[in-house]
Amino acid sequence: MKRPVESASRQGLARGGLAIAIAVAAPAGFADDTEELARKAADPTASLMSLNLRYTRIPEFHGRDANADLSQFQTVLPFRAWNTSNILRTTVNYTNSGPATNGLADVTVFNLTVFDQPWGRWGVGPVAQLFPGKDGNSDTFALGPAAGFVASHERWTYGLFNQNLFGDDIGISSLQPVIAYQLGNGWAVATGDAQWTYDWQRSAFVNLPVGLLLSKVTSLGGQSVKWSINPEHNLRDQQGLPKWTVRLGFSMLVPGS
Repeated sequence: MKRPVESASRQGLARGGLAIAIAVAAPAGFADDTEELARKAADPTASLMSLNLRYTRIPEFHGRDANADLSQFQTVLPFRAWNTSNILRTTVNYTNSGPATNGLADVTVFNLTVFDQPWGRWGVGPVAQLFPGKDGNSDTFALGPAAGFVASHERWTYGLFNQNLFGDDIGISSLQPVIAYQLGNGWAVATGDAQWTYDWQRSAFVNLPVGLLLSKVTSLGGQSVKWSINPEHNLRDQQGLPKWTVRLGFSMLVPGS
């Protein structure tokens, strides 16, 4: 079973990833206008290719005098298979400093098969997680189903995602609320990447975060990009869990993918 502190390493900005992203991203013109692109960037079911970098600062833990710095590099690749839309998301996490062991943390691969509906989209697919560098007393692999839906109305985007991971000593389910409001001119506010996590081994929630994400979609040297800041507070007061978290994000968007 992963320790609660280690679960915090799922957020951050991969150092050095920016150079990789710039090298592989396709040059972009705004195939979609800024408002539509901002809406797609807030919708995890949208067919929008992106390269995402995130840096996470945890200044305070519940019941522990410690802080942490975390990094994340994520790719989102939409594709079609058997005449259905899919979204393949790969996330690599790295612990820069903190109570958890520094270095490469968990790696998550998630494929969502998406079905369009008059009201929005729903999707289902598998999610797998690898835990590099773990000892022989804990799992190195977990697998499970994921499902969710997203709808939109005028300036609002809303929905819910559920992911589940199971192994010999791992049983975790998470719920991610999707709520976003387009402010105009590429600006948006949203609930961010808050994951309400339930541990089946402990029969209790181990994370109950609430936060607010402010983002801006714009053009940087002809490349569509999104900047974001996401402060968050964990309502679950349990020793070793992050109490406050601040995430800084940068995404390179490829509209029309």
